[in-house]
Amino acid sequence: MATLLPCCQSSCLVLASIDRTLITSSHASWRKRSTSRLLITSIISICSFWAIFHIHVWIFTQILEYKPNYFMCYHQPGAYTVFISYYSLLANGILPPVFFAIFGCWTVMNIRQARRIKQRLSMVPVGVTTIIRLHNLRSQDQQIIRMLLVDIIIYIICKLPVVIMYMYAQITQYAEKSQEQHTIEQAFLQFAYFVFFIENSVACYTNLLVSKRFRKELLRLLKKMR
Repeated sequence: MATLLPCCQSSCLVLASIDRTLITSSHASWRKRSTSRLLITSIISICSFWAIFHIHVWIFTQILEYKPNYFMCYHQPGAYTVFISYYSLLANGILPPVFFAIFGCWTVMNIRQARRIKQRLSMVPVGVTTIIRLHNLRSQDQQIIRMLLVDIIIYIICKLPVVIMYMYAQITQYAEKSQEQHTIEQAFLQFAYFVFFIENSVACYTNLLVSKRFRKELLRLLKKMR
């Protein structure tokens, strides 16, 4: 689960980035692609793919003894550990931020284009200005975009320490290390994993700070549950 869920989460964030790009597009045909049905189908498909792809973790994960009476469930040493390191570096450290940057910049460009269209057409007669309302982003959409951007920034900050540790492990894999060095590295790795999973549990709180609409909806939901 610790290997599977981060990949599913990053993929869902990428899907959210794509959805924000589609919904802010000035082309009506692109905006129509942002549907709940397509989103649910994409989420199910991607999560199913990651679940099937990570079957190898059940086979090549072992309980290892790093020192007397100190055991840890970790990847099988050797080629599999090298594969997991580079794979994690690519799947959780490089590709998601690249996609975030691409679709984030694309969304910002769409928003600026919509603002320029609104400013150009605001000087035409009143009877025509009603047509441009389709290009004007609603406050709710703007809040969703801010929530997504904050989630992406926190994702990069929290995932970066593990990526750095994996890179360090690959660079120094053939260096001679003392038992003390191994212990220190394991301590840093455990701390990096702790920070790695902080991001999975703070989205609700960051959304409360960023979005007024989210606060209202959460309060309404709590009142309804009570």
